[in-house]
Amino acid sequence: MKKIFGVISLILWCGSLLAQEINVSGTVTSSDGTTLPGVTIVVKENPTKGAITDANGKYTISVLPNQTLEFSFVGMQTQTVPVGGRTQIDVVLQESTQMIEELIVVGYGVQKKSLVSSSVSKVSSEDIEKAAPTRVEQVLQGRTAGVQVIANSGQPGEGFTVRIRGVGTNGTSDPLYIVDGMPVGGIDYLNPNDIQSIEILKDASASAIYGARGANGVVLITTKQGQKGKFSVNYDYSMGYQNAWRKVSLLNAKEYAIIMNESYANDNKAIPFPNMAAIDSLGTGTDWQDEIFYKNAPTYNHQFSVSGGNENSTFLSSLSYTYQDGIVAKGKSNYERYTYRLNSTHKIGKFSMGNNLAYTNKVTRGIDPNAEFGGPLAKAVNMDPITPVKNPDGTWGISNYATQEVVNPVAYLSFLNSNYTENKLVGNVWGELEIIKGLKAKTNFSIDYANGSSRTFVPVYFLSDIVKATTSEASGTVNKWFTWQSENTLTYNNTIGQHNFAAMVGMTANKYYHEYIGGKKNDLIFNDFEHAWINNGTDEDSYRSWGGADEHALLSYFGRVNYDFDGKYVFEGVLRADGSSNFGSNNRFGYFPAFSAGWVMSKEEFLQGFTPLSFLKLRFGWGRNGNEAIGAFKYTSLIGSGSKYTFGTDEVITLGSNPVGISNPDLKWETSEQTNVGVDARFLSDKLTFTLDLYNKKTKDLLVVAPIPGYIGNAAPTVNGGSVSNKGIEFELGYKTLINDLGINANLSGAYNKNEVLSINNSEGKIYGAGLAVGMYNICVMETGYPIAYFWGYKTAGVFQNEQQIQNYKSSDGTVIQPNAKPGDLIWVDKNDDGTIDDKDRTMIGNPYPDFTLGINLGLTYKDFDFNMFWYGAFGQEIFKGTRRYDLPMSNWDASVLERWTGEGTSNSHPRLTIDDPNQNYFRVSDFYIEDGSFLRLKNITLGYTLPQKFSQKVKISKLRIYATAVNLLTFTKYSGFDPEIGAKWALDVGIDRNIYPQPRTFMFGVNLSF
Repeated sequence: MKKIFGVISLILWCGSLLAQEINVSGTVTSSDGTTLPGVTIVVKENPTKGAITDANGKYTISVLPNQTLEFSFVGMQTQTVPVGGRTQIDVVLQESTQMIEELIVVGYGVQKKSLVSSSVSKVSSEDIEKAAPTRVEQVLQGRTAGVQVIANSGQPGEGFTVRIRGVGTNGTSDPLYIVDGMPVGGIDYLNPNDIQSIEILKDASASAIYGARGANGVVLITTKQGQKGKFSVNYDYSMGYQNAWRKVSLLNAKEYAIIMNESYANDNKAIPFPNMAAIDSLGTGTDWQDEIFYKNAPTYNHQFSVSGGNENSTFLSSLSYTYQDGIVAKGKSNYERYTYRLNSTHKIGKFSMGNNLAYTNKVTRGIDPNAEFGGPLAKAVNMDPITPVKNPDGTWGISNYATQEVVNPVAYLSFLNSNYTENKLVGNVWGELEIIKGLKAKTNFSIDYANGSSRTFVPVYFLSDIVKATTSEASGTVNKWFTWQSENTLTYNNTIGQHNFAAMVGMTANKYYHEYIGGKKNDLIFNDFEHAWINNGTDEDSYRSWGGADEHALLSYFGRVNYDFDGKYVFEGVLRADGSSNFGSNNRFGYFPAFSAGWVMSKEEFLQGFTPLSFLKLRFGWGRNGNEAIGAFKYTSLIGSGSKYTFGTDEVITLGSNPVGISNPDLKWETSEQTNVGVDARFLSDKLTFTLDLYNKKTKDLLVVAPIPGYIGNAAPTVNGGSVSNKGIEFELGYKTLINDLGINANLSGAYNKNEVLSINNSEGKIYGAGLAVGMYNICVMETGYPIAYFWGYKTAGVFQNEQQIQNYKSSDGTVIQPNAKPGDLIWVDKNDDGTIDDKDRTMIGNPYPDFTLGINLGLTYKDFDFNMFWYGAFGQEIFKGTRRYDLPMSNWDASVLERWTGEGTSNSHPRLTIDDPNQNYFRVSDFYIEDGSFLRLKNITLGYTLPQKFSQKVKISKLRIYATAVNLLTFTKYSGFDPEIGAKWALDVGIDRNIYPQPRTFMFGVNLSF
């Protein structure tokens, strides 16, 4: 019995030895001896267990002695190696005879990059991870040629102005965003870490498949999916601190008093600070910028995801939390976002199905980021530095000098109470059936639902005669948006010899509905934001309510054919028909054709011997697409209420309704036609890549208000009557190599665009745009022969130095042009030489859009270290610096006023100071306010370290990386305002600085964990 027991014990002991894991390590190289980082190693018997080679191609993994390792890498043949009890296994991977080629997402499908004949740029998930953005638009900036991305402000959660190949309309110029096949109104709900790739369809031949919505370009976003044979858990965390990267230079208290005295004295008025000893004692006074900037404002981010799959199903689930405080107005400007995503795919025989589901909850608290009246920064810049934040008795300081909206900004912020909460659900379910070999039918149903509510509370307060509230008020508005889309496509692919064919037809039905309701009430029983609900108001007479709804529908039919011969000659044709509810009965449907062709010259015999060339393709494309985002019901005459009219002999005033405009059933969409010629090339075994595109885009049938006689007595109709041209050149240059342990990945992108308005068919040939404060009207204008939204104003020719110069400044007929001017006044250019300075002398004084944009991205890896640096620049644009309230003469000044004209020869650029400003030196829109807005900014610089796997795997971690990042670390610019990046409020309000909320300089630290 003892012998039997001993034998059993020996067998069990031997079995335990056999079952004990061993550590296997080694190096993976290519056939030429180059080490391969990023090779995936999976235990074949347990696919959930694996490792990845480091920057030196080394790996370590714990396995059972009798298991098998599987090595896989893009472009290489997968290799299976039995462990056989070994602890050292070096592997050489061979290039695949059919190398896996990069795929590009296009409308309703994917294509091999070598066969794409249109202009399409791509941003990968790796680019997104390096940028660590809060919003998706940040990733597009500078990384894709021809795509201009400018932050509307630095306020958390604020949007971006995105323009693809210039501005072609006086209406909506935003591109169409498609997320997993669903058109969405905005992409701020997305967690950037959930994105697999972003493709930008830039020319019409690429975007014509989206017809009436593709004129401004299309951005296709594909979210991540789970991977077969690999279960992974990832956690990312980052935290950082933000500060203003600069302050503007303003007068201190002593300088302010001196300048104000001079202004009054030059008008022969009593000076406001007659006591010189008191002026000397003022010192620097209050620095209002310091008072409202939030030092070391925090930001942090958590990302958690789980993914996996097998041969039949994959899944990915992610959860994220983002919080960012603003650098202005502590507690009153911040952004908070939760996101959850669940994506899955399943395959049963010839049937596939899947879903993409995203939920987002966001809460935004904000201030007006670029406003001359209500903006806190505008108050801080214009507020006199003499007034204290608080008086000795603890009450708020109220200025004796600043007037109207310019009040104590710290006190003003204390009375601001508002937030906006939004819950959004975007998702789709799809199914695809392979009917016969090569023929597939797919159906896709998507929804986009959002519920947003805003609340505002105004307490009783007094800061000036016009900035006050005599009774408390609570208000709120609830918005609901719902869009559904049903899409069905049929695709066929076939190969006959060297001839490859593909065809796709489909239809889409899309319906949008929006409703809102709101109200307000005064005299609340509570005096705090937490209890600021409308039903807590007690003043029944103050109760107001409002509401409304709008809707839109789109019905589309589309088709595409693709052909290539041996991957050498490529052709694509597209046709789409769109029917939109935004247009009149006479033009309800529009048709949008496109075609493109490519010639892969590197496959020709005459280039086979040229070894430096790896790939060369010429592309040509032409297409037509539209812009139907013009607003609803402009083709018809709506009925408005609230009009008053008298009836009868007693002339009784009666409240009624009436048509508010003249109908135009011929109204149709704006149409964009574009021609594109491009070259794609790769050299030195694909280490060097180059792309060049030249384009000519013309947008016609812009919407303008038709000229009609005044006796018609109604608003003029909207008609199609304008055109705009955008011509440009784009390039992208990349270099990627590995030199021993040093990996280099460098990319350079640039774009030049020339914008010109070709025609405007209204009575003046102009469309007037935004103004500034009181009196500065129509700063931005759209006019034939000029760039869209150019700055329209007076040119100056220096400063009058003496009386003789004034009398000698005459028109060609001898008229003294500025007889009432004084030495020190600006010299206005008499453009039409009529001896008078008036609106006829206004002309182009600046262009808010850049001539050239540039992006530089440099990535380096050395052993376990990684480094990335990204620069973005925009050059040639001007900024209208409207930061000072010129209409309020006691507003503070920029420190440049110290270089003003004070006598002959002292200045030829900055005029004398007065209170009444009789020459309108500061009142007129002129090039005095124009500054060079060019800039080059180090947007992101990151240094990371990845723990070697031989250490991380000891604690069951497949990857552990720590990193430090600086955002907006350096900015080179001549512009003197808060920030040279100023987005668009609308098409004709661009580049006007009303004291923009600046972008923060951020220092972040983070960790990436994978299990």
